[in-house]
Amino acid sequence: MDSAESYKKGGGNSCAVNSCTNNRRKLQMWKKSMCELHNELHNDCPCLIPYKFHLMPSDELTKLEWIKAINRKTLPKHVYVCSEHFLDGAPSKRNPFPKLKLGYDSKVTPGRRKLARRETAVKKLKLSYENDSGDDNVSDSTGFEALDISVNNDNETYPEATCSFNVAYPETVTKSTQYDETDFLIHDDHPYAEKWSDMQTTSTQTKLLLTEEKGVQSKIEGGTMSANTNIVTDSDALLYTGVTKEVFFTLVELLRADNQFNFQLDIADQLLLVLMRLKLHLIFDDLGRRFGISKSLACKLFNSWMPVLAEQLKGLVVWLPRETIRACIPESFRENYPRTTVIIDCAETFIQRPTNLKSRSETYSNYKSHNTAKYLVGIAPHGHIMFISRAFGGRASDKFIVEKSGFCQYLLPGDEVMADRGFTIDDLLFPLRVKLNIPAFTKCKPQLSNEDLTTTRRIARVRIHVERAIRRLKVFKILSSTVPVSSLKNFDDILLVCSALVNLRSDLIREPDEFAEI
Repeated sequence: MDSAESYKKGGGNSCAVNSCTNNRRKLQMWKKSMCELHNELHNDCPCLIPYKFHLMPSDELTKLEWIKAINRKTLPKHVYVCSEHFLDGAPSKRNPFPKLKLGYDSKVTPGRRKLARRETAVKKLKLSYENDSGDDNVSDSTGFEALDISVNNDNETYPEATCSFNVAYPETVTKSTQYDETDFLIHDDHPYAEKWSDMQTTSTQTKLLLTEEKGVQSKIEGGTMSANTNIVTDSDALLYTGVTKEVFFTLVELLRADNQFNFQLDIADQLLLVLMRLKLHLIFDDLGRRFGISKSLACKLFNSWMPVLAEQLKGLVVWLPRETIRACIPESFRENYPRTTVIIDCAETFIQRPTNLKSRSETYSNYKSHNTAKYLVGIAPHGHIMFISRAFGGRASDKFIVEKSGFCQYLLPGDEVMADRGFTIDDLLFPLRVKLNIPAFTKCKPQLSNEDLTTTRRIARVRIHVERAIRRLKVFKILSSTVPVSSLKNFDDILLVCSALVNLRSDLIREPDEFAEI
């Protein structure tokens, strides 16, 4: 058997040798062209093929010889070399690796870059200073002549390198590395060298009384934030609190009647501080400066009011009776999904990465690629938030949250639940005789049928309203920003309060006749 037959042939796209242009495409074009000698296609004529491709052998020693001969930095996944580079026209026992037309004469290794010597740069600096001082012995043109003189003249001495202080002021350059002690003294003309005057001490210093004892209140002069002066219009109220002016002062009167704390701020200012924390996610240091109190007092005020607000406002997030839901159902649901009771979806909020490894793994969300708190939101067809779950770790699945949050206990036989594809909760709803409406799956199907496609579009058209409700929740920046670990103890109360405030806003879905006058 011929030795060349022991090597695999053909199958490559192009030759791996440098500067070789032979490839499979050119070979196919040659086969499809006409032979002038035999007057037929080259694919059928007896003419010899111009070149063939040979695959790099799997033997390690021979393979290394091939790589050394090809001499490329990177090689393709499958290395093929055409027959033009072998002495025998193909790999043989005598010449097993390519030797002809390899695209190089000899291996060229680039040399190392020459580095400039440090003393050369110092001498250039010295010569440039001498040029500025008017030395006649130094060339005034380019400075290269002076550099040659300084290098060749070994008898002449030049000043050594000086510190940056002396370089900045040429008149202080000396011929030694010694420097005057006064160079490091701060001059009186700099503003930071001036002494602190009694006037500055009494007028510009903030009168802040800080103490390490917990519960001691401190007052800072200069606070200008107040509910009576800053909440003037609905735009102001929506900016700072997320609700209208009327709703804000109604909440103030509600809390004033049930005030459990003895903080020095007015109830309206206390509520404004709490809602600004929720709406704008301001840090407590900023809130303290705005309201003229200490940072610790602002933090204590917020943590004290959150459970109270959650208790007072939990009546705004309730499961509506079926008759009320049917009476308020929008026109978009009546045609195709008139029995829909609730639309559900899960939302996530970024949290700081916990230091505890177990908590870190439980809160990491593969969907968000971040540590998150995940919670279930359920709305009525007309947009009212009826259910908000407690916070779970971002690792929890949608089905797990539905099962553990107590959502199913509100459902009645005959209800319909609308959700996204991720809520595979048929086994949870079937015993309750509740129907689940979710978009169709393409699993085990080449494509959706016309009926499934129509159903999916109808569900997506009305299910989008739960996304709008979640967007209203995320208007409160504390839910759309990264929540610190220290605030997670109040996160369930934060979710409940934000949901209640969303329900106090205008209707999420408005019928077309409401725009007739516009």
